[in-house]
Formats: sequence, structure tokens, C-alpha cells
Amino acid sequence: MKPLTGTAPDYSKKENWLTRPENPDKRVDLLYLYPSSCTDRKAGVICTIDNKNMRKGAKRNFSQQAVAFEPFANIYAPFWRQVNAIKLNQMSFEEVDEAEWAEPRTDVYAALDYYFENLNQGRPFFLAGHSQGSRLSYIVLSEYMKEHPEYYDKMIASYSLGDSLTKQYLEENPHVKAAQSADDLGVVVTWNTEGPANKGHDSLVVSPGAISINPLNWRTDETPASAEENLGSFMPHLLFSGLKKLPVDADAVIDTERGVVIVTEPKLAKCAITAIPGFKKFESVFGPASYHGCDYSFFFLNIRRNAFLRAKTWFRRKNRK
Repeated sequence: MKPLTGTAPDYSKKENWLTRPENPDKRVDLLYLYPSSCTDRKAGVICTIDNKNMRKGAKRNFSQQAVAFEPFANIYAPFWRQVNAIKLNQMSFEEVDEAEWAEPRTDVYAALDYYFENLNQGRPFFLAGHSQGSRLSYIVLSEYMKEHPEYYDKMIASYSLGDSLTKQYLEENPHVKAAQSADDLGVVVTWNTEGPANKGHDSLVVSPGAISINPLNWRTDETPASAEENLGSFMPHLLFSGLKKLPVDADAVIDTERGVVIVTEPKLAKCAITAIPGFKKFESVFGPASYHGCDYSFFFLNIRRNAFLRAKTWFRRKNRK
């Protein structure tokens, strides 16, 4: 394992957790890694663990994403130092990746150590992340879980949305498997959501050789799924874009060449990240028609039902009632 950078926070302290249940009463756990939540112009490239701006953003993202798993999972979410989102449009992919292998990796590994040694108590678990959180989950899967197969064996699935799982990564990490259906276990469930107009444009989160699974029909080919298959979205952050509710539910079809999920409904263009006031400057980072902020929200109830199905399947296949 590569050497860690610096000293990790003390995860025995509750203050270093966004959420850490005192009396877990569910049969499965969720470890949640929030996306880029620091937008502090005064902070450096790496936000400190106690940065108020990051902590506020992390809580907001938790309320939009991790709550999908809340009905059936005990949710554990550490605070961790991360790359300041305000710096992303000034950094190359290589610079971002190098920064994430530094303090963010140190913190997440320390949080996992504490969780497995003191909190998990043998329960099966999900990983879930988004964007930068998913980038860290790929680091965790490739290195930390390879070092700890006894933990990895209890992972139901990793919902690593908003960052690319690539064919090259899978070749380099043969112990990591991509989801191929609605109920396979120990796999990575992943997609990036875009509109048709993003094709041909660079995106920080869409890498060459990326793959996705369709969050409505759970296929990996180009079979389209209509909006009628969407159980419902959860879009509290639409307030940021001036919308009071979603005009229609999202459809989904995979562009296998680009490796992303395409939402074709033109009315949803108002939900593109560049349509949010103040976010136009991130077009160079994500492209003109990225639904990066909607990877969970567009398909919220489908994600919830799918995770519940995978948990049920885990207990059935492990012969546990």
C-alpha cells in the first residue's frame, strides 16, 4: 500500500462524523462519502476537516443523496478533508487525482479503520458516494479493500455515482466487478448523467473507457428506459436553479461509446449544472449539458428500491433470514 499523507483526524471523536448512529437498529450499514462540498474561496486546495463551508455543504449533500438508503440502512458518514471545489476549474485531471490520493485518502482510510474495528459489528454494508466521494470510493476499492478482503466480502454493493468506472481500472483491479444486473452483489453500481448536447465535450468526471449501468432498467446495453419506469425523483436542490418542481421524470439510455447515461427529455435541460445560477463557469469542467448534480436526484426512488433488493438478495444468498 502506498504511504499515507500526513496525520488523520481522530475518528473516535463524534465531532469528526457527519452522522454516526449511537444505537444502530438496521441489519445493514451504509458508508457515505459526500461529493465536493467545499466552495470556500479563502481555503486552499485541500479543505481542513473543520472547514465550516465544507461541513455545511456535506450536510446538504447528505440530505439529497444518502437519505435514499435511510429506510433500511444505518448510515455512517465521516467528515474528511477534500479538494476544494472552487479550485477545480483551475486544475488538470492529474492534479485533482494527485490531491485526492493525499489527505482525502488518509482521512477516509482512517475513518474506515475506525468503523470496521469499532462500529460495524459484522453487518453487511453498502458504500455510497458521489463525484469526489466516488473518486475516493474507487481508491478504497482498488487498494484498501484489496488489503482487507475480510471487509470486502461483506460489501453488498458500492454506489459510486458521478465519476467514471473505466475498463482500464477494472483490468488493473480484477477483484473489482461492475454491476451487470439489478441484483448482483459485491459490485460497483455507477453512472454519469448527461444530456445529448454533452457528447464531444470534455468532462472532469467522464473518462475514456467509462462504463455505466442504466438506473431504470438495470441494463448495460443501449436498451432505452422510458420515464414511466422512473419511480420518482427527489430534487430539493432545484431551489438553486429557480425551479419549484421537476417538470417531468427523467428517462435514461446508455451511450455505450461515451459510457454515460443520457437523459433525452428536453424539458430537463433546466436541471443542467450550467443552468444553476453562478455555475456557468463550470461548463469547462463538466460540459454544457451535464446533469452531474442529478445523478442521485433524477433516479432517487429507483436507487432506493434497487439497494433494498440487493440487501434482500444478500441475506437470501447468504442463507440468513
